[in-house]
Amino acid sequence: MAITSNAAITMSALRTEYKDGTGPVSMSELNRGGGNFPLGGTRNNTVPTTDNNLAFSKYRNTSKTVVVTYEIIGAGGTGGFGVHNEGEQFRGTYGATGGTSQIKNGSTALVTVIGGGGGENCKLGRGHAGENGAASHYGSGGAGGSQNSNGNTPATNSYGAGGGGGGGDFGNLYDVGGCAGEGGGAGTRQTGTFTVIYDTVITLTIGAKGATNTIAYYGASGADGYGKLTWDANVHTRTNTGVGTGTIN
Repeated sequence: MAITSNAAITMSALRTEYKDGTGPVSMSELNRGGGNFPLGGTRNNTVPTTDNNLAFSKYRNTSKTVVVTYEIIGAGGTGGFGVHNEGEQFRGTYGATGGTSQIKNGSTALVTVIGGGGGENCKLGRGHAGENGAASHYGSGGAGGSQNSNGNTPATNSYGAGGGGGGGDFGNLYDVGGCAGEGGGAGTRQTGTFTVIYDTVITLTIGAKGATNTIAYYGASGADGYGKLTWDANVHTRTNTGVGTGTIN
């Protein structure tokens, strides 16, 4: 817990906050960035980085830990394909699943969200348009392809939305027609908080959209995932896929 503005500041209180309440402590052990006291945190800037000018009053409103608010979304799934002729034999097969997004503290996973499932290939009847991809918190999924057309990808900033399914073929007297694809699913979205010590390095992995389903009338890929961390007055967003790290300071 933080050393609040109205708390009595004592060596015992400082030991509890910054040395886990164990062992003796001296003021020289509590300079900013010195091992027991974190370097990061705007609220901690009143504490000097050297032993000079240390005073109880400089520890008011300081804290070893900080609450981080997060939002994280898995990538959208790929739509199922449609075909020119028949296609029922492809049912039970699916477009690619969207990638998983994750927040880690060292080797410990704090939050993990899965990507959206791929749409079923040729799930819809012959002659149908492809199904739209599932919408995410940030926008619509990709539109399904019209007859004899590929599905469409969602907008780049529709983080986690699913891709549209490929259209089918209506057929005619000489053509039996083909089935259309199901839209891709949306990635899971989760929000919440976690508490860490200032100066902790957090790893944020953003899931990538599944590959386009390139058979006949394509099922389109979904949208990539998304991550956002907020603490104190800091806001960090990540939309690039793959692994990134940052320090909570």
